[in-house]
Amino acid sequence: MATTVRAFNEMAVPGVGGVWYGRQILLALLGIHLAETVRRQGRSVSNITTANAVEALAVWCAYKRHGKHPRLPGVRKFGRQSLSQHPTFKLAGTRTFYVSQPMRIRTVDALATLGFVEAPSRRFNVYSCTELGQTLLQVARPEARRTLLDWVNGGGLPSRPKVTIDDLDPTRPLPVRVREILREAFISGTGPDRMRRQRALDWVESLARRASGHTDWEQQPSEIADGAHWADMRAGAAFTRVVAAAAGEIEGGSVLGQVEARMGTTRSTKLDIADAANDALRPALKELRRRASAFLEAGHDPSPGRAASSFCADCAQQDDVALLSRLITRDGRILRLVDGVILAGAAFRGQPLGTMGGSDRTVDPDNDDGSDEPANAAPASGVPPLPEGISLRISNLLSLAADLRAAPMTTVGL
Repeated sequence: MATTVRAFNEMAVPGVGGVWYGRQILLALLGIHLAETVRRQGRSVSNITTANAVEALAVWCAYKRHGKHPRLPGVRKFGRQSLSQHPTFKLAGTRTFYVSQPMRIRTVDALATLGFVEAPSRRFNVYSCTELGQTLLQVARPEARRTLLDWVNGGGLPSRPKVTIDDLDPTRPLPVRVREILREAFISGTGPDRMRRQRALDWVESLARRASGHTDWEQQPSEIADGAHWADMRAGAAFTRVVAAAAGEIEGGSVLGQVEARMGTTRSTKLDIADAANDALRPALKELRRRASAFLEAGHDPSPGRAASSFCADCAQQDDVALLSRLITRDGRILRLVDGVILAGAAFRGQPLGTMGGSDRTVDPDNDDGSDEPANAAPASGVPPLPEGISLRISNLLSLAADLRAAPMTTVGL
């Protein structure tokens, strides 16, 4: 399900993946560079550990400098710590010091798409900085690029760390030259993907200038000149609504969410599927069936191999048990189906409704321990009204556009 949602998002705004902004990209890229450099010196350290530690240090320094900020992750953990000196690399890289799902995870696609890393696969640990990535760091993080090498090797920060901390501070606007490199990378290349990125950027720039936003799917923005582009975005939104009803967070609870919550509440490790498809679940099944049928009736499915239509056909099944069976079989991660019995999967948490993450969760492909968080959380402020269900990449692109304009963090979030 999440893979198909991602495919739609990539068609809508190619290369804009997850909540990533210029400042997050720089921290992740700095971590990769430092890890590469230290490995060349003979010490074994991974990209993930180093990038996580760099991000944790940057956010900790920003917290100490500016105090609690709603868009700085991990501040609740920091607030409970009595640490008076800058954390060591070893401490900053531990899972208990900082958030379990750092911002780095959301830069995986962007780093490769924008050409800042060589990426043989989507595994962050195999990324290596390209010449463009090195150039970006030289311009954006010249001091930290040099001084943090000793920190990663077990030493401390410089005796006068202000310039290094300035480099790391994720709340500071980006320098002009950095913004130029990011913008050029975003709209570079050839073909339809480049044009779609440019048009999407033009559109969100126009949205940022009017508080009323744009909420009508029937009205195609003038900046999105390609009708197929707007149709893809609209289909993606409709499909996202189907996925939300199947396994996300909607009022009353999604189909899989209700089943998982029921099993968790009763502390049951298994549930007969006929019992699961009871009267209490019927309204959720009906809503899922309605959304899936609406997607199919629209007749526009640009997903690879028409995967979205295949999923919606399963969700439009009239028989409740058959619908639920196909849905759980497709999931296989939170819930499993064996001989007509629903079993808890590897990602099962069984928490009450309203406390579980959505279906499109952020999962670290290198370090998936099941501790997922809702993916692509939109910035808390600065986002004008948008059409229902639109890809969160558009909200995120609004924030990137603000980074490119050097808008302060307090306007659109980190």
